[in-house]
Amino acid sequence: MRLDEALIFQNEWWRTEKVRKELAPWYKREVYKKVEEMINIRQIIVLTGLRRVGKTTIFYQLINSLIEKGVNPKNILYFSFDEKIEDLKKILDEYQRITGIDYKNEKIFIFFDEINKLDNWSSQLKILYDALPNIKFFVSGSSSVDLEKEAYSNLVGRHFLIRVMPLTLKEFFELKKGKKIENFELWKDELFLIFPEYLRKPFPEIVNENNEARIMEYIRENIIGKIIHRDLPKKFKNVNEDLLMSLIEIFYQNPGMLVNIENLSKNLRIAKKTLLKHLFYLIFSYLIRQVKNFRISVFAASRKLQKIYPYHWSLIFGLYRDIEKGKLLECVASSLLDAKFYWRKGSNEVDFIIKNEKIIPIEVKAKSEIYGLVKFLKKFNLKKGILLHEEKIRETKNINDIQIDIIPIFELAFYGSL
Repeated sequence: MRLDEALIFQNEWWRTEKVRKELAPWYKREVYKKVEEMINIRQIIVLTGLRRVGKTTIFYQLINSLIEKGVNPKNILYFSFDEKIEDLKKILDEYQRITGIDYKNEKIFIFFDEINKLDNWSSQLKILYDALPNIKFFVSGSSSVDLEKEAYSNLVGRHFLIRVMPLTLKEFFELKKGKKIENFELWKDELFLIFPEYLRKPFPEIVNENNEARIMEYIRENIIGKIIHRDLPKKFKNVNEDLLMSLIEIFYQNPGMLVNIENLSKNLRIAKKTLLKHLFYLIFSYLIRQVKNFRISVFAASRKLQKIYPYHWSLIFGLYRDIEKGKLLECVASSLLDAKFYWRKGSNEVDFIIKNEKIIPIEVKAKSEIYGLVKFLKKFNLKKGILLHEEKIRETKNINDIQIDIIPIFELAFYGSL
């Protein structure tokens, strides 16, 4: 498809003056509201996240909102790099030729989808941003390391980065039931009942899909498969797709496993350098996350004894129908907490360590199993810990001067974070 054909095809509102409902559905996620609030600020908005989480839908909803507010449809440009790659200046020049809009002087809104597939995109965008203050740019991409590194390297001070995750439990419930809920306590029983279903399909397009085989195929083919068999080979040279799938199968079947690079390279009969390169590809594309061993004594993370989890727990269900409940809940916690650290020394271990202003240890266990957490807190003279459990009740236990917040994990899923 020629560039002019692609632009006309992708920007049907230039002719119809509206966005089809199928492209801009009624339900708006919390992250949409966050992006909409930034429409009138100067900086570039960068959306990043796993495939199929709804980044493109957010763009279409914003375009629809702009048109409804009176913006000339021809002053809104959308272009997806998913199928066709073109330099940014060439796209703008062709846009001007087709629409007659003087992009150098008129106020316009530009949406570049999957821009990370364009080499050197951030340098090109920086030049346009600095030269054309009349343009509001929105860009998206599905590769974590690439998109974020490029943005921070070349767009410093010029962008806001927003991560788009799969649905929260609140969003899943609202989409499925067609009603908005604000009060967790009022809907707690219904949310608890729907939580197991939510865990298997927290993607907007399959909220109402009940066929297990189709759910599995959707995640395997539309997310995992496209990343491994299309995105990564396009981006990098000498990608071993079979090795990537083997690694995915290992990590998803054993989430939270401790990875010994030397042993794994021997078992797979590949060079250590090749293994490390392909592990990077999986991190790059939001398929796995590394959780490092946190050394409290020196406030440093050990490079050894790293754990590997699926980037998002739901990816497991693209390959496996079932997973042991304890491992699944640990995966859920790692995703919702955006886990960076765990702690292990000898036979002692804490599932996750949150390090912000304070250090907070977090365990994923049955509600009654607080002994290990208390032991850790006493050992390092900390005052607060969190225990995530699968039951319905939230409570706080105080043991001398130590506070343990016992939180249902489905409540964490409702809010999407602590």
